[in-house]
Amino acid sequence: MKKLGILGCGWLGTKLAVKLNSQKWNVKVSKTSTKGVISLGKKGIESYRIILSENSIKGDLEFFENLDQLLISIPPKRDSISNFSKKINYLINFLKSKSNTKIIFLSSTSVYGKRNGKFNEQSILFPDTDSSSNLVISEKMIQKSSNPSIIIRLGGLVGEDRNPIFHLNKKIISNPEGLINFIHHIDAVNGIFKLLSCSQAEGVYNLVSPHHPKRKDYYLKMAEKYSLSLPKFAENDPTIIRLIEAKKIKTLTGFNYQVDNLLI
Repeated sequence: MKKLGILGCGWLGTKLAVKLNSQKWNVKVSKTSTKGVISLGKKGIESYRIILSENSIKGDLEFFENLDQLLISIPPKRDSISNFSKKINYLINFLKSKSNTKIIFLSSTSVYGKRNGKFNEQSILFPDTDSSSNLVISEKMIQKSSNPSIIIRLGGLVGEDRNPIFHLNKKIISNPEGLINFIHHIDAVNGIFKLLSCSQAEGVYNLVSPHHPKRKDYYLKMAEKYSLSLPKFAENDPTIIRLIEAKKIKTLTGFNYQVDNLLI
C-alpha cells in the first residue's frame, strides 16, 4: 500500500485525500492549526499539525516518516519571495535524509506569465507577480534536490463553492476577449491521482481543462448560473490570447478530462 503525505491540506487537498482513502491508499495530511486537524479527523482523514517556517519545522514530525510520496500544497500568496523560498528550501534540506520520498509540488500555470501565446511544459517561464516568482524559485529548488520529483502546474481551480465570479466585488474584468485557463476540481483530483499512481511520472505536467472559453463569455455565464449581477468588462483593453496546453499527462497516463465544458 502506497503511503502519501499531503503537506498543507486545504480545499483541493481535502478532496484528494478523500479520493485516495476511497482507493485504499495510506494517506496522512497536515494542517497548521489544531482546529484544522480535528476537523479533518472527523472526516476520517489521518491528520497532523505541522508548522513550516523559514528555519524550522514544528509539530508532530511523525507525519514525515515512511512516506513514499509527499505532496506539497502550500500557496505562496501571503509570503514575500524570500520568505516562501526559504520555507521550501528548509523543507528540501529536511527531506534529504528521506531520499526515497518522491516530492510532488503543486504549482500554477501563472508561472508562464500574462502574455500572448500557446504554452506547454517546455515553454520559457515568465513570472510577473510575487506569487508566480515564488513558485518558479520553488520549482527549481525541488528539481535540483536529491529526491525524485513531480511538478504539477494547475490552472485556476473552480467547482462547487469555488469560482472567481464570487470575488469580483464590482471589479472591472480585464482582457475580456482573452481565454480562460481553468480546471474543475474533479479533473484536478483525478489528474493528480493519475500522476501519483504512475511510477514513471517525473518532471513537469500542466493540468488545465482543454476547454478555453473567452473570459467575457465565461463570467457572463457564471453570473447567470449563480444569479449574480452582470459583471463589467474593460472593453478597450488590449487582448492577450494565452492558451495553456496539458497534453503531456494524457500521453503518459491516458488521462481524460471529465468536465470538458466549463460553461455548464
